[in-house]
Amino acid sequence: MKKKTANRPQIEDQTHYEKIGKLRKPIADQIRRKSADIYISENHIKHIFEQHKQELKQVGLTPKMFVDIVIGNFNRIYKGAGNSLLLVLWNGKPKSTAIEMNYALQKGFYEVKTATIMRKEFFKTKELLWEK
Repeated sequence: MKKKTANRPQIEDQTHYEKIGKLRKPIADQIRRKSADIYISENHIKHIFEQHKQELKQVGLTPKMFVDIVIGNFNRIYKGAGNSLLLVLWNGKPKSTAIEMNYALQKGFYEVKTATIMRKEFFKTKELLWEK
């Protein structure tokens, strides 16, 4: 059994994950979710690049930079599909940036699944859980 490393997921293959933030307790309590660290895997960074290459090129960001900006500055949280959360950097313009993350019960942390630029209309059908 592998020794637990500080600030790393408690899973078999820890080397492919990077801690990028935390869903803080005050916000987690308000949305009735668990406060936990947020991680992203190399595979999800690759997915974001492959699926959203043109959008990222338009704003001049790498997938990691894009996710870091949203994690550090999100001002809304919406309920996503299943147990996922949408952290959104709402700017009031026709498009806003968002990341989708799931709480991985067996892993004990939130895992970023994707990041993209979404039209405002997308959020009209989503439940707003928190707003700054």
